[in-house]
Amino acid sequence: MSRQKIQIILVLACVSLVALLSVQLLWLNKAYNAQERAFNHSVQVALTSVADQLLTKSGKGNLTSVEPVQQVASNFFVAELKANVDPGLARQLLQQELAKRQLHERYEFGLYNSFDDTLMFGQYIAAPQRQLTTGKVPVIRHEKAGAVPMYNLAVVFPGKTSFILKEMEFWWYSTGALLLVVLFFAYTFFQILREKRLSELKTDFINNLTHELQTPITNIGLASEVLRKRSETLSPDRLTRYHDLIHSENERLRAQVERVLQMATLERQELALKKETIDLHALLEETGQNLSPRLQQRAGHLRLDLQATNPLVHADGLHVANALYSLLDNAEKYSAEAPEIEVSTQNTEQGILISIRDRGIGIKQEFQKFLFDKFYRVPQGNVHNVKGFGLGLSYVKAIMEAHHGQVTVESTEQQGTCFTLVLPMN
Repeated sequence: MSRQKIQIILVLACVSLVALLSVQLLWLNKAYNAQERAFNHSVQVALTSVADQLLTKSGKGNLTSVEPVQQVASNFFVAELKANVDPGLARQLLQQELAKRQLHERYEFGLYNSFDDTLMFGQYIAAPQRQLTTGKVPVIRHEKAGAVPMYNLAVVFPGKTSFILKEMEFWWYSTGALLLVVLFFAYTFFQILREKRLSELKTDFINNLTHELQTPITNIGLASEVLRKRSETLSPDRLTRYHDLIHSENERLRAQVERVLQMATLERQELALKKETIDLHALLEETGQNLSPRLQQRAGHLRLDLQATNPLVHADGLHVANALYSLLDNAEKYSAEAPEIEVSTQNTEQGILISIRDRGIGIKQEFQKFLFDKFYRVPQGNVHNVKGFGLGLSYVKAIMEAHHGQVTVESTEQQGTCFTLVLPMN
């Protein structure tokens, strides 16, 4: 499937999911509003019934009609009684009426002076469904002596929102199921994109591998053909040159195959480290000497600033040397002019820190997060001017992780790159 088709599918899928989530949120809002209306209706009916009974008990049931219950705020309800009622009776009737309508939610009720809205009686009811028994319950009293009080009944539900949300249990389950579907889809599509990208990288790898293997094979074939047909007429110098060409191209071919086999071993997690005590400074000097011929051809320079006071580490010398050479090899290859490479070491709390810095072409910030991915190569148009398989840095990372170390990179385009390795001493 082409990248364009995948992008079209991704856009359509995202639009569908956004539409589905929007509909779900719309229904959630409607369900909440419906639950709130039902709650308000039940409270108003309960308060109306309480007010009617209180007025009847006070002897005004036949003289004064009950005014409609007012909802002053979202969770604040007032029934205007304008009558002298018993606070204990009001509390008991209120609990009974709310319990009849399954409104088992904490609330605060009070009786206010109908003339100046002064709180005369008040109480907090934590669990109304459990307090239906009669008896004296302490309440706040602010009654004035000598006057006949006239009361209005007020009720506040501080936990109204949480009560309504709890009643919407089915909607939360359906929303959770929808979110799981969305997460599963996102994970699946992420894996598809990852596999697609890996497939593209592997295709590039195969193309590079074919080209890299074809070059030494062609050179070996040409040199062998010349030696087979014209060996008697060639001078000793030319014979030596052809023999050296065959040998160098064979070593190049062997190194390329070995690198691919090493990565295959790492992928199967079959890497067996042969750890021993090695001198990291000696290993760096030896690796630098292996790179010297190429640096000399390009008038380059390698400077070692080995300041670690204790360079001994317990590691696999072969694999660590290969990882170091891979970084030095990149520093040389990606330097447009005469390579200037600096290698430094120092001791830290985590172990030995190794820095390999060059003044090459650098790496754009957007590509740096992919550097250690297998088969990844920084795009340079449609042509890679520097030969390689995109395996070197992934190999370095794998070796460092196998030694419980780490590798990081800092780079600025056209200014150079610095790779930092931390290798534990034990």
